[in-house]
Amino acid sequence: MVGIVDEALKPGNEDALKISSYRESLVDFIKRTDTPMTIGVQGEWGSGKTSLLNQIWNQLEDFNRNDNSIPDFKQIWINSWEHSLLCSPEESLLKIINEIIQDLLVTDTDKNRAEKISSGVQNIMKGALRIGGSVAFGAAGTDAVDNIFQENSNSIKELRAQLSLLVEEIKTLKTNPFGKVIIYVDDLDRIEPRDAVRILELLKNIFNIKDCVFVLAIDYQVVVKGLKDKFGEQTQENEWEFRAFFDKIIQLPFTMPMGNYDIANYVIDLLSKIDFYSNEKEELDNDLIKNFVELSIGGNPRSIKRLINSLALIKIFNDKQAEEGASAVLKDKDTAMIMFAMVCLQIAHPEIYEMLASEPNFTLWDDELAYKITQKKEEQDSSWGKNFEQAKGLDDFDTSWEQCLFRVCYSNPRYRAKASHISQFLTVLENEFDKEKLSELILTGLGQTAVTSITTKENPNIRPPKGSFKRHFNSGYDDWLVRLKEDYKNPLNFPSPESEEVVQNWINILKGEPFNAVDFMSEEESDYVIKYAGAISVNYKNKKIGQIGIERKKDGEKVRITATKHPKHDNLPLIFTQSNIEFTHLRKLYDLDEKTRECKGAYGFIGFMHTYIDAKKHSLPDEIIKFLIEESSDAKTNFNSELISEKKIEQYVEAFKNKREDSDEFKQAAQFLTTYFDSENNKKIDM
Repeated sequence: MVGIVDEALKPGNEDALKISSYRESLVDFIKRTDTPMTIGVQGEWGSGKTSLLNQIWNQLEDFNRNDNSIPDFKQIWINSWEHSLLCSPEESLLKIINEIIQDLLVTDTDKNRAEKISSGVQNIMKGALRIGGSVAFGAAGTDAVDNIFQENSNSIKELRAQLSLLVEEIKTLKTNPFGKVIIYVDDLDRIEPRDAVRILELLKNIFNIKDCVFVLAIDYQVVVKGLKDKFGEQTQENEWEFRAFFDKIIQLPFTMPMGNYDIANYVIDLLSKIDFYSNEKEELDNDLIKNFVELSIGGNPRSIKRLINSLALIKIFNDKQAEEGASAVLKDKDTAMIMFAMVCLQIAHPEIYEMLASEPNFTLWDDELAYKITQKKEEQDSSWGKNFEQAKGLDDFDTSWEQCLFRVCYSNPRYRAKASHISQFLTVLENEFDKEKLSELILTGLGQTAVTSITTKENPNIRPPKGSFKRHFNSGYDDWLVRLKEDYKNPLNFPSPESEEVVQNWINILKGEPFNAVDFMSEEESDYVIKYAGAISVNYKNKKIGQIGIERKKDGEKVRITATKHPKHDNLPLIFTQSNIEFTHLRKLYDLDEKTRECKGAYGFIGFMHTYIDAKKHSLPDEIIKFLIEESSDAKTNFNSELISEKKIEQYVEAFKNKREDSDEFKQAAQFLTTYFDSENNKKIDM
């Protein structure tokens, strides 16, 4: 087998998800229930609703064939989506009614009676269609059709009476007697939500008939979307209105038990069928597979089928590469597991997959990356501060990379509720694989799985379009320089040789003794790692300590240097007196007015200072470069707890804006902010 067809489980096929007890319980309920009854089988798109309905149908058919003690069940299957194509909800309903009638009459041996019943019903429906069609786009036409389908409409009463008569007569036929009529309505969630809700209303009005059981496959969220025009956006305050509508239609709600699906064995069996990993010496970790699936795609069968199909294609691609002389990646267990994890992430959380594509070493994710993605959108939420503080107290978000993830997820409503699972997913990667090899494994996995991604290009390290938030890491200085030129219009003579020389010298010093820095893409290892992104940054023991870049400013081209402030210099910017190089706060507050409580400006990355150098006029001495590198790495490793944090500034700003003027909190905050951000408040270094 190469792939899995995305279709519902056929009647009689094996229950691979092991939910037969739920199916049998529903069947037993249908057998014994009083009527009329409407059962709503709820579940998200691809959760297996149609498969369950097929299995119920099959079991009742077996009952019809094997047990003659009570009358059989007449079963009718309606695909609502097929009837809705190019139709109004009212026209769709009329088509559905017609199909039900024809299915009910098919076994009637008295053709005259069948024709008479059919004609009576058809006349009502034709009248409705004629009225609706004649003024289809006018308010009067809408009102006319609505009147026909109102609960108290004479037409509805007559139609319901005819259908009741038909059902009763079909029940008593000697040729094929039925105890109940079971009508399955599938694919309602494929219809435009407003139309689906309208069809539900109309069905309820017409088929409130004795001896009829309706089994509706529906996603409750479709109902919510369909009622948006009526009730507005769903909130905690109006949730009861949506539920009340649903309860009026559905007498028995049944939710697909996705949490009880035997997903692990199901996935493992499918992986075996596509021969994803064949190695006699070792097997894939079944528990790890289960973890990855549960923390990403969950129990959605449609998503699992997509997962298996993606892996089947990747397997074929890998085999072709091996035939052409390349190494067979899937012969390595760790790489195979990483590839499996990447496809899980790709399907369930494509935006997070994209973050990994731009920054494979997720343990280095930080606020800078988060802000590039979110533009601080998350902070516009009035509850952000409280929620973020609570999150930081949890195991899932107590590190810098996890807090970066939390920011990204919080800014995206679709991901907000999934943030913990995503964090746990990545933590599994961090804990289960060799930390020194993890980034390399992820890069390999991204390279193999990119062919099945909707958004990622074939090479995950291909640069995203300009303006994209996604951070791209270039392979080295030369590649970075090419990208830099592409980022600026009319790059003639940009950057200048003088600016290039400053940057190149900075890199040379880093790569020399005693730092021995290596490039991010290099296979070599070092405490100092140089990363070539928008600017060229350096990390010391996985902590960012500074960066250098070239920018075009209004007053000309400048080299921008960023470094970490040091607590032994009171966390203040430095001035190098001999070289006339002045650093300032990377982020700064301004307009601090104690009377109006004005406090403007940004204070993210408060732990950094920066300066701009015109390389055509000033040099950057080697001793200053070395000093900045040594001081920055020392500050981040040995004085981390003493660094001025964004959180501390936030606390002072909050007190400055909200505490009483005579309070100690206000006085302390005002004193600190006005002093700390005073341009005259700095530390002078004799260099």
